[in-house]
Amino acid sequence: MPRRPTLGGVPTLTDPVATARSLAGLIDAQAADGDAAGTMTRPVVDALSDTGLFGLLVPRQLGGAEADAPTTLAVFEELSRADGSTGWSFLANACTTAFAAAYTGDEAVAAMFGGARPVVHAGMLGPRGEAKRVDGGYLVHGRYSFGSGCGHADWIGAGTLVTANGEFVTGPSGLPELRVAFVPRSQVTFLGNWDVLGLSGTGSFDYELPEQFVDEAFTFPLTAPVVQRGGPVYHLGVLVLTAVAHAGFALGVGRRAMEEIARMARTKTRMGAATPIGDQQLFLHDFALQDAALRAARAYTFEVFGDAQATVDAGAELSVEQTQRARQTATYATRAVTEVVRFAYSWAATDALRPSPLQRCFRDIHAATQHIFVDNSTLTAATPVLLDSYR
Repeated sequence: MPRRPTLGGVPTLTDPVATARSLAGLIDAQAADGDAAGTMTRPVVDALSDTGLFGLLVPRQLGGAEADAPTTLAVFEELSRADGSTGWSFLANACTTAFAAAYTGDEAVAAMFGGARPVVHAGMLGPRGEAKRVDGGYLVHGRYSFGSGCGHADWIGAGTLVTANGEFVTGPSGLPELRVAFVPRSQVTFLGNWDVLGLSGTGSFDYELPEQFVDEAFTFPLTAPVVQRGGPVYHLGVLVLTAVAHAGFALGVGRRAMEEIARMARTKTRMGAATPIGDQQLFLHDFALQDAALRAARAYTFEVFGDAQATVDAGAELSVEQTQRARQTATYATRAVTEVVRFAYSWAATDALRPSPLQRCFRDIHAATQHIFVDNSTLTAATPVLLDSYR
C-alpha cells in the first residue's frame, strides 16, 4: 500500500490535542442545533474533516495521524468537554474508521480510503446480524440500533454472527465467530428512531442492512482482528480501543461539569440562602471531594492506557490483567464522573434544569451509563484477575 502523507488539501495533523481544543468554541456553539437535528451539524463535521481530526486513528500510510492511546484519550476528552454528543459521535467514528483501516483487506482499504478527503465510518459492530459464508465472502443482513456517528458516515459497519449451511460457525475459541462487515452508506436503509434523553446529537440511528454480498476483504473478525497495516496502537485491539473511547468521553464530560459549577460558585445564590454557593461549607467540602475523584479517575485512566501503549510499543501482547484493567477503568471513569456531574447539577439547582451545558452534561453522562460496554458486569469479570494481582 503506497504511503500518502496527506489527503488532498487536508493539513497534516501534527498536534491532535491542540487541534481538538481549538474547535471547542465552534462545537459548543453548535451543540443545541446538533441536539435538535439528532446528529452533528454540518459546520462541526466540516471542521473535523478540514483539520484532519477524522484521520486521528487512521494509519500513517493511509494519510492519517495514527495517534497512540494516550493522545487519542486526550482528544476524546477535549471534544467531549466541548459537547458530549460531539465527543461521543466522533469517538465512534474514529474507532470504527481505525478498525476498517487496520483490519480489513487491501482491496477494501483501496476502495474506502482512496478519496481526496478523510473517510468516516460508523455503525453497530455488535453481532446483531447474520453473515452466511459463501465463496469469496458473505451474504450479510441484519437490523441494527445505536449506530452512533452514522449521520455523516461514508461507510457503515455491521456486526454479525457467521453461519454456514444453516449452522453457526465457531471460531478458534470455541465460541460463535463474530465478524464485522463494511458497506457503502448507499447500501444501508436508515430507520431514524433516535428520540432519547441524552446523547441526542450523536446520530445513533437505527438502520437495516438488506441481504447483500460482501467480499471477505471488507470484513474482519471482531474478537481476534489481525493487524494488516499500521503500527503498535492497532495491536491494542477492538476492546481496548473502545475502552479508551468510553473513558475519554466520561473524563471530558466530568471536566465540563466542574468548570460550569465553578463558574457559578461566586454568583449562584439558591433560594432561601444568604450567600452564594461558593461561600457555603458543604459546597466547599463536596467540591474538593469531587475534584479529587475526577482527577484520580483521570490519573488512573492515563496510567492504564499509557501502560498498555508501552506494552504494544515494545512488541509484546497485552496481558489478561491489562485488558481487564482497560475495561475496568472505562467503567470506573463513567461511574466516577456520573457522581461528579450529579454534584454539579444539584448545586446549580434550577439553572441546570433549563437548557445549558450543565444540563447536557447531566443528560449525556446518564445516557452513557446505559451502554453495555460499561455495564456492572465488566467489573465483576475483572475482579478474579485483579485479585490475583494482589497475591
